[in-house]
Amino acid sequence: MKKTLLFASLLLAGLSVNAQCTPNTLYTDSVFGVWPDTTTDFRSGVLNQFYSDTLNILIPSDAQDISPSYPAITIDSIQLVSVDGLPPGLIISCNSQTPASCSYLTEMLGCGLIEGTPTAIGTFNLTINVLAWFNFFGPQSLPQPFGGYSITISDSSVGVFDVVETGLTNVRNIPNPFSTRTTIEYQVGVPGESRIRVFNLVGEEVWNQRTQTKLGMNKIVFESGDLPAGVYLYKVEAGNTTFTGRMALQR
Repeated sequence: MKKTLLFASLLLAGLSVNAQCTPNTLYTDSVFGVWPDTTTDFRSGVLNQFYSDTLNILIPSDAQDISPSYPAITIDSIQLVSVDGLPPGLIISCNSQTPASCSYLTEMLGCGLIEGTPTAIGTFNLTINVLAWFNFFGPQSLPQPFGGYSITISDSSVGVFDVVETGLTNVRNIPNPFSTRTTIEYQVGVPGESRIRVFNLVGEEVWNQRTQTKLGMNKIVFESGDLPAGVYLYKVEAGNTTFTGRMALQR
């Protein structure tokens, strides 16, 4: 995940304040994060068909947890100002965690909801304008626009959802970073045996599991146990396809 996108993505729960969403408990073990990130992005939609996607957010209280380059300030909350570029027909709603409109507190898992029926096709790039509130000789706010997200709406006649994937796709681990456990997710087009291994950065294998995969999405839970904090590599092997990713363990 791009850490600098955290501030941008936190409040994509937005302009309407009555979101009927429930945070995904899968992310409660994370130190902080926004899901989906800009690599996974929001799911695609189909013209004139109902669309819904959920954003999960967790804000750290210390700005330097996000990046050491940030000043040592305490984050109070983040508030959405506006979101530009949504496909026509979609709206954003938010479960605000304070009496203020569309704001989220630190260290509290929250969510937002994007819903509606898209009325135009294309790839719509989003610009998210937020205010980060912090305490520095009194309450202060920092305005910041962010990009990197998009939503693609296709004509239903294209048949993009009829494509059958035969390899290993949509591999990720969530949450990332994590403190005790993370779930490695991957999708296969042909069922069979898969193998998941975890290595430290000097190449030592610290975890290994074989499993029978089903058609579609598969999920394997990795428990950190007594492993030290740091960055680890995980390798997923399914059929003739392999994928290697990075995950961060924080204590």
